[in-house]
Parts: sequence; structure tokens; C-alpha cells
Amino acid sequence: MSGISAEEISDSENMVEWEKAALIWAPLLKLSGDPLIGLHVGIGVDRLLHGMVGFLIQSSKDINHALQVLCRYGHMVSPMVEYRYTIDGVAVLEIEQNKMWRLKHPEPARHANDFLFAAIVNTLHALSGRRIIPLRIELAYEMREVSAYRNFFGCEVLFNKEANRIVLHKEDVSAAVLTSDQSMFRLFNSIVADKQALSGTVSTGENLKQLLFMQFRGRIPTIEEAASALNMTPRHLQRRLLEEQTTFRYIAGETRKEIALQLMQNPAIKISEISDILGYSDLTAFRKAFKSWTNETPRGVKKGMV
Repeated sequence: MSGISAEEISDSENMVEWEKAALIWAPLLKLSGDPLIGLHVGIGVDRLLHGMVGFLIQSSKDINHALQVLCRYGHMVSPMVEYRYTIDGVAVLEIEQNKMWRLKHPEPARHANDFLFAAIVNTLHALSGRRIIPLRIELAYEMREVSAYRNFFGCEVLFNKEANRIVLHKEDVSAAVLTSDQSMFRLFNSIVADKQALSGTVSTGENLKQLLFMQFRGRIPTIEEAASALNMTPRHLQRRLLEEQTTFRYIAGETRKEIALQLMQNPAIKISEISDILGYSDLTAFRKAFKSWTNETPRGVKKGMV
């Protein structure tokens, strides 16, 4: 019903176009008859983590640190969502969806926002091991069955606000992250920082590569999303890449290869974990892709690095 084919979601090398992904909420709403389908699906998600950014978050020292990581790199995970995080008397995570998305598909945008809010609150619980109840939730949408929101979030939920915000008690964001690992954090942060440094280059290909480093867990964007994040049209991006004698698909493959090889240098990381980080649906798909890059198996290359 959404127009997404089986082929589009069975090939881990491809990504569903952002608009198709956004519109998945329309048939979900129709089939379920649930005006709060986004909230209810989000309630069922125990954590929301995004590839490299997700692993940085998991290895952060506390919730405050984790939210700083999300704020710093979240827009690279999805160009259609921007995060802002401030802490003073209270801690505030503000989430802004792309204006085009909100104006073109307001109902799906609402469900996606509800999903994101519920999943983030569940992620805070998963990271800290304790239920963190927000001080309040602010939504830039009209009120709809407020009791359902209050029952889940456990706090006051305000509608028709100027922005979408999760407001947290300052002491709650000092909660330690259970999976905190500073050595792993340094590893992933080094990878991300190296690629972020490429943003000053005049090469469109290198700027694109830096963007793609933030997209894993299957979140390599479509060329339309990537072009939007680079402030250019898809046609302009394709033309610039052609001038540099490369393509979007080639750079995406090279980026995955580079991350895989960097991660293999850490003996503590399993091949299955690398496959998961890169967004492959199973180990077979990862092995096939890896062999196409290197003419070797992941196990053989990793063994040679030890």
C-alpha cells in the first residue's frame, strides 16, 4: 500500500526513498484505524540507535553525554530531522522535522514524531536501566487523546507548542549509561571525527563520504536525501560526482568498506557486530559484499590483522 516493493527492502545495499518511508504511516493508519499509531509503535521500540552515532551513544558516560552526541551528529543520521539540546535549570531536547516533510505530509509527520518521542524515552530507559520520566512533553501538533500520551510518558503533555521538545529533570541526565565504554567511545569518535574533518574539503565526493559515515545501520540515504543534506539538487550532486569521475553508489560502497576495515582492527569487535553496524540484514549479505570489495572473506582479513 505504501508503494515500497519487496526488492527495495530485501537488498541491504539500497535505501527506500525518504518520502516512501515517511508515507508508511498512511497505510498503517488506514489498516489499524489507530489515530495514535505512531505513538503506539514507538512504545513498542525498546531503543532507537543509529549506526555510528548509536554506538557512540551506547558507549557515552552518561545520559547528558549521550544527548550531546545525538545533538551533534543526529542530523547526519537523517537529514530530515534536526536535534538541539540545551541544559540549564532543566535539560531540553528539541526535535525539528524538515519543513518540506511537515508541510507536504502533515499526518505522517505527526506519527513519525510521536514514534520518535516514544522511542527516545525508551532509549533513555535502556541506556540508564531506570525509567526516566520527563518533566513535560511539548508537541507542535493539535491535541489528540491526551490521556494516551500522559499514560506512557508519565508527565504533563502540552500541545500546540512552537516546537517539539522533551524536557527532562537536570538530575536525570546525570544518570550513568550502563554500556559506557570509553575505549569504544574513543574508537567510534575517532572514526566520526576523521570523517567530519573532511567537510572543509572542496571535493564533493569527500563531503559526501563524510555524510555517509553517519548513515549506517542501513541508513545510507537515497541520493535525494544526500543531496538535500549537502544543500544541492540530486542532478547537481550527480553532475559534480561525474566531474570527479565517481558515483554515489561507488562512494557508498567504499565508505562501508573503509568502516569495516577500521573496525576489524579492534580485536574485541566480532564480525557479526560489524555486519550489524553497517546495516546488513544478515552475515551472508555482509560476507558477499565484503568479498566483492576485497576478494577476501571478513574472517580471513580480520585474522590477518590480529
